[in-house]
Amino acid sequence: MAQHWTHQGGGWLPPRAPRPGVIPLRPLTPREILGGALTALRRYGGRLLGALLLGQLGGLLLVTAVGGAATLASLTRTAGSRAFVYALVPATALFLLFSWALAGALAAALIRPAVLGRPVASRELLRAALPRTPGVLGARLLALLAAAGPGAAAFAAGLPPLALLPLAPVALWLAVLFALAPTAAGYEALGPVAALRRSARLVRGAWWRTLGVTAPAGALALGASYVLGQWFGAPGLLLAPALLLTFPQLAVGLLYADRRLRHEHRAGSLTAEPLITSP
Repeated sequence: MAQHWTHQGGGWLPPRAPRPGVIPLRPLTPREILGGALTALRRYGGRLLGALLLGQLGGLLLVTAVGGAATLASLTRTAGSRAFVYALVPATALFLLFSWALAGALAAALIRPAVLGRPVASRELLRAALPRTPGVLGARLLALLAAAGPGAAAFAAGLPPLALLPLAPVALWLAVLFALAPTAAGYEALGPVAALRRSARLVRGAWWRTLGVTAPAGALALGASYVLGQWFGAPGLLLAPALLLTFPQLAVGLLYADRRLRHEHRAGSLTAEPLITSP
């Protein structure tokens, strides 16, 4: 590695890692990852929110259309009321699932611009994220099934809640092990199973480190969302869900980049562009 002269201590010191974007191009500490996520939210939050709202617009139109049709059907007494419920509830659930997956795909699409400090428009983010959204949703659902499935099955079988306590550590371990799967699916265009395998490889040897990033990121987003709702009324209530959807995923995205730096670039720091597949 090249060296340079410093006047502060009098001696030769290695140069600092370049930092073109929200993080330095070297292995990161958990504090740097969370700080980088906050910086990314500050720099790109408007464009990220714009892309999320643009993507949700189609889903909102679909839910509105289904709700309108079901409302017309509900004018015909009881059978119509059932049709309203049966049509609107699944449509709303699908919309929420789509929003959940789209937020993860958008955060994955933002990794490269954020790390390199490059501008990006909302439409560019959305164009990159939409084709990856089904894979992100599949990875999320599969990770959720792996972590919560055994406990849910045992509960459905009639086991008392206390008997399920031994499954809680296993569920937590699996949830953290597969925490990077949605980002891997969105960034590398992997299928759900391949994304879970990728996450397990990247998290191997860094389980506690992964928990130390994902848990504070979720807690920060939850606390900030509560403050927004309490202090800013209706506008805050509109922004809170977007914050809950995006900020934890930004932190996970930077953690994903950090794990790839550590696993795949041990020879030295990156100096130009990260050798991470562009979405």
